[in-house]
Amino acid sequence: MTLRRLATLTVLALTACGGGAPADKPAEGGGEPAKSAKKTRGTLVAATQSDIGYLGSVVYEAAADSQILTNLSFPIVDPDFDCSLKKAPGLAKSWEWSEDGKVLKMELRDDIKWADGKPVTVEDISFTYDLIADPNVASPRRPYIEYMVEGKRPLVVDSTHIEWHFTRAYDRDTQVAHTGLTLMPKHIFGDADRKTLRGHPRINEPLSYGPFKLANRKPNESFVLEPNEHFSGPEHWQPNLNRVIFRVIPEYSTRLIELESGKIDFMESILVEDADRLRETHKDINLVRRGWRSNDYVAWNLENELFKSKKVRKALALSIDIDKIIGKVLTSKTGESYARRSVGTITPALCGVHNNDLQPLPHNTERAKKLFAEAGWTDSDGDGILDKGGKKFSFTLTTNTGNKRRANSAVLIQAQLKAVGVEVNIEQTESNSFFENLRKRDYEAALSGWAAGLFVDPSGIWGCDKPDKKNEFNFTGYCNAKVDELIDKGLNTPNPKDAAPIWKDMQEQIYDDQPYLFLWWMDEIVAIHNRFDNTHIDMLSRLNRLHEWEVAPDKVKYKR
Repeated sequence: MTLRRLATLTVLALTACGGGAPADKPAEGGGEPAKSAKKTRGTLVAATQSDIGYLGSVVYEAAADSQILTNLSFPIVDPDFDCSLKKAPGLAKSWEWSEDGKVLKMELRDDIKWADGKPVTVEDISFTYDLIADPNVASPRRPYIEYMVEGKRPLVVDSTHIEWHFTRAYDRDTQVAHTGLTLMPKHIFGDADRKTLRGHPRINEPLSYGPFKLANRKPNESFVLEPNEHFSGPEHWQPNLNRVIFRVIPEYSTRLIELESGKIDFMESILVEDADRLRETHKDINLVRRGWRSNDYVAWNLENELFKSKKVRKALALSIDIDKIIGKVLTSKTGESYARRSVGTITPALCGVHNNDLQPLPHNTERAKKLFAEAGWTDSDGDGILDKGGKKFSFTLTTNTGNKRRANSAVLIQAQLKAVGVEVNIEQTESNSFFENLRKRDYEAALSGWAAGLFVDPSGIWGCDKPDKKNEFNFTGYCNAKVDELIDKGLNTPNPKDAAPIWKDMQEQIYDDQPYLFLWWMDEIVAIHNRFDNTHIDMLSRLNRLHEWEVAPDKVKYKR
C-alpha cells in the first residue's frame, strides 16, 4: 500500500533558454560515466504540491516521494498493471517459486552500480530489509516482512542469487511486491543511528542507481532530476529528457495559473470544472485520466471518545450525502462523473478482488438522528448542537493545505453535519505536518486519501497494533479481531481466486465498522503539455517510466 501525499510549495521562476534553472549539483564521484549513445533533449517542468518528505524507501510516507524514488532506482522486478500486477525482469533476471510457494528464488544482474561507482549488491538488499525489521527504525513497511523467515529475508546464496523464505505461501503478486522495495545503500547508511534515520543528512540526498539522479534541491522551492551519467542498466532505460524540474507550489490556484501561462508543463489532480475549461481554451494541454488509483476518506480517530461508538460512526456516514458532493466537486458540466462511491481501500481496478456487491450507506438524516439518539446524543438545550453529559458534539476536521478538492469537500461535509446537529470546525495544515499528525494519531477527524496498493495486503492499514509494533498507516487505531483473522487467512491463501472471497468478507466487515467515512474513488485528471510524447500517466504512477518520456527536436522549449 502506498500512502498518497502532496503538500506545500513555493514558486521558482523559470525562463526560456535555461536562464531560470537551478544550478547543477556536482555528480557523485562514480568514476567513468556509463557509455550511452542516447541523446537527451527537452525539459519537463512539473508542479508539485509539497516538498520532498523522505527519500529513503524504508521510511517514506508520501506517494510523491515514492514516485521520485522509483525514478532514482532500477527495480528488482519491473512492474506493469492490468487488473493485477504484471512482472518483467529488472535487477532480478529471473525468478521461480518452490513447489509449496514458500521460497522465491531470484537470479540477479551483477552490472548495476550506485552513482558513486560501487556495485549494487545482495548486501544492499539484505541491509534494506534489515532496516525494515529493526523496531528502532519504525518503518511503515514492517508489514512487508510479516511472513518472511528471520535470517532469510533474503537468504544470500551467492553474489547473484538470493532466496526469500516465507512462513507461508500467499498471493504471488503480493510476495513479489514485498520483495521489491527501492534499496538503501549499505555503504552510506550502514553505520547510521537507526533511531534517527529520518534525520540522517543523506536521507534526502539519495544515491541513485537508476536512470535519473537528484541533481539539485532548494528546500520548499524546487528539486531537479537529471540523467544519471553513471547508470549502468539497460540502454532503453537511459532517459530521453535533459531535466525534470519540480517546482514546489502549495496553492492549487497558483499551480493552475502557472499551467495556463505555460510556466509549468505538468500538473496533477486537476479539478473537474477546470478540466472542462482547459479542454476549450488550451488545446496544447492533454488531460489524462489515471483510473481508480486514488481515494478520499474522512478518518475518525477511534482513540477519541466522540468516535468510539459504531452507532455514532454510522450516523455520521448516513448524515453525509456523498453523491451530492460528488455531483458538485467531481462531475463535469456535461454530467460525466470522475468518481464512484468507495466502500473500502481495495481499488475497484483489482478485478475480482474488490467487493462490487457491497452497497454504500444511503444518505438518510432521519435514520442518522435516530442512531445519534440511541448513542445518547440529543440536543437537550435546543441550541442546534447535539450534546451528551454536558459535552457538545463538536470536532475539528483537518485536511492538508493546497488541495482544493478536499477543501471544498470539507465545507460541504461541515454544512451537511450541521443539519443533524454536529458542529465541525475546519483546519488546514501544511501537508508534511498533516501526514505526520495522522501517523501519530494526533488529530480528531481528518479528510485525507490513499493511493491504493496494486497488490492486496491490508495489514498495514487495518491490522491491530501489536505490543512491539504500531501500524504507522493505521491512522484511526482500528482493531477488529475478525478482520485480523481474515487478513491472516487471505495472506495465507496463495491462489488469488481462492483469496478473493476472503478479501470481500474483510471489506464488508470493515465497512460495517465505519472507521472511515468512505467517500469516493477518483479517476484523477492529470495535465501534460502536448509537446511531450511517450508519456506514461497510469495506474502505477503519474510519472511512470519517466525515462521514456520525450520531446521531438522541433518542440524543444528550454535549450541547454
